[in-house]
Amino acid sequence: MCAGIWIDAEQMRSQDLELARDLRKLGARVLLIGQGLEESAGDCVLRLPGIAARWQFLIDIIPIQIAAERMASVRGEDPDSFRLCSYIVEDEGGLTASGAANK
Repeated sequence: MCAGIWIDAEQMRSQDLELARDLRKLGARVLLIGQGLEESAGDCVLRLPGIAARWQFLIDIIPIQIAAERMASVRGEDPDSFRLCSYIVEDEGGLTASGAANK
């Protein structure tokens, strides 16, 4: 099993690091992403620079967006195209034509 864990700089940090240790003991490969992480804390550690707690959401979202873009490129898909809805949203209803017709 492979697992990726985002380690918050303050909230639940010790619990998340303990989870990573336990997963590794059980044979999982663990990717850790966060600030101030030891290289030995996971099989792959993405150490991010320290930032103010109010910007934590950037650390939580940007790495997965980069990974999603890379995965789309590897699969030959255009990560900048909309597959489930048009670029310009003309309706507040669902994502499909049938969802808009049910209004």
